Amino acid sequence: MSCPADDDAKDETRLYSSPGEALKKVSSEYEYWSGKLTESSVQMSYSLIAANWIVFGSVNGVLNSLGAKLSLLMVFIGLAANVIGAWLLSESLRKRVEYGESNSARWKTEYTNSDNKRVAWPFTNFMELTGKWMRRVKAISILVSAICLIVASVLK
Repeated sequence: MSCPADDDAKDETRLYSSPGEALKKVSSEYEYWSGKLTESSVQMSYSLIAANWIVFGSVNGVLNSLGAKLSLLMVFIGLAANVIGAWLLSESLRKRVEYGESNSARWKTEYTNSDNKRVAWPFTNFMELTGKWMRRVKAISILVSAICLIVASVLK
């Protein structure tokens, strides 16, 4: 007689062969969509700058519209978040690599201690928090910028 767990592992109708495989898929999709948010937020920033210029026609046109100024301010906040966030995360990741390389026994112990727990490892809480806030600022700044542009265009 076979064990139910063995039957599950052999079941070819399942999308994922193991919980680990499913977790890796979720992680890769998260990485993909986080990257897409960065790419699309930068592209949308450029588009919103161009749209403000097209709608208001000149620097004076933009400067005479509170909505246009707010729209551009939000774009610049989003772009600044990209630069600042990338800088903070790249430096944090560099330090994390140095940390891991400097003591492999400690790194292995932390790996073992983090098993089956909801912890930031191999990253840090700072890295996770920075990434979370970067995603929020990027998305919200673009959405608010677009809303400001639409309102300013209608009121024009």
